[in-house]
Amino acid sequence: MKNTTLLILVAVLIAGVGLAKNLDTGYEPEGLDELVVQKGLFKTTMIRPGADLSRYTKLYPKKVMLVIRDPGPQAEQPATGSLLGKRSGGRVMPEWEEIEQLKRTINDALDAELEQSSNRELVHADGPGTLVLRSAVTEIVCDESSKTTAADGEPVLVLSQGTIVFDLIDGETGVVQMRVGERRKCRQAKGADASAETEGAWSNVGSWAKHAAEDLCRELARLSGTTVGES
Repeated sequence: MKNTTLLILVAVLIAGVGLAKNLDTGYEPEGLDELVVQKGLFKTTMIRPGADLSRYTKLYPKKVMLVIRDPGPQAEQPATGSLLGKRSGGRVMPEWEEIEQLKRTINDALDAELEQSSNRELVHADGPGTLVLRSAVTEIVCDESSKTTAADGEPVLVLSQGTIVFDLIDGETGVVQMRVGERRKCRQAKGADASAETEGAWSNVGSWAKHAAEDLCRELARLSGTTVGES
């Protein structure tokens, strides 16, 4: 069940992610070491010196990569009296079906927001004038919440936090032009039904991913000298 099979199928992080240089996903774009840190909407914003993002008129979003953090043996220990020991449920490794649902929820939210807010044409192939968007959510922490329950009365599985990273890559040369990202907590929206059949256990994730994609579009527009939604 939640055992070796999942550890093989999903990249698991025990240590923290070096966001600026390494996602620990087995993927690292060409030219990453040449990016320069700048101030931006995300805590980490890195741009290729001399990059002209305004010349890219198309955006090709790839499917998101996920890295689930191993909850470790401490997840099965009872809460201590300390603040760190208090939790509503317990940290768990999701089932494979839950991971697939999580990926679909994030991808759907990212695609919908990019379609609405990006000032670039969304395409499904790389090439000249195209920015390839590679998205990753690493160090994902999943909790079993006792505050909300599913229809069968079982605790609802929630994503409590994760580090979201966006790489923008030249679709012709394969060289990365920009990386932005930061660690973000994923909170249940007020009035949201965590057991809603339409989104199941991940009812808070869609909004979380949507806001990240919205910030990405704003950052791309700022660096391209345009306005979000401007054609």
